[in-house]
Amino acid sequence: MKNTYFTSYFPLISIILFSVSFAILTELNTLELLKQIGIYRGMQDFFSPTWINFAIFFVFFLIYFMIFAALKLISNTLLELSLLFFTRDSNGESLPKIRVGSFFYLFGGTVSLAFVQSFYGIVIVLLLATLGYFIFFVYKIQDTLTFGGLIGLVFFHTLSWFTFFMTVTYVCIRLYNSIIASLPI
Repeated sequence: MKNTYFTSYFPLISIILFSVSFAILTELNTLELLKQIGIYRGMQDFFSPTWINFAIFFVFFLIYFMIFAALKLISNTLLELSLLFFTRDSNGESLPKIRVGSFFYLFGGTVSLAFVQSFYGIVIVLLLATLGYFIFFVYKIQDTLTFGGLIGLVFFHTLSWFTFFMTVTYVCIRLYNSIIASLPI
């Protein structure tokens, strides 16, 4: 099939699959926590267990869906920005070449469903899909890159994502510390 839009729905399905995987895992852990602290039995007085499970799953699915959608938006922006800075392609011919790479995430999202009991399993599948996509991306656009452009592109993506995740981690740690410090202990 030669239609360039054939793979356009792959990112949405990938986001849904990874969100379902993480939501199931979080739901299972949340239910276990609610049972341990004794809240689950009280919730059953008002709602059926099926409704409780569905509600918890749905809330976490929405949270993960929003997170992955935001990450997809950031990654598209960084990808096209790196193409602007480092390639010699000014007509946008590289974009249709790399669109098929979303298959890595589709495959990874499907495989992640097998690891709904393991947080590390899902994260490893996500990281492998990301690494596979990045290698595919660099391979497909290598003819439009100089050696310096290739080095710049790799460092640009690596430093951008490293900075992003370190900033998020730092803010979360600072927030956690401020909450703990404000508790009257």
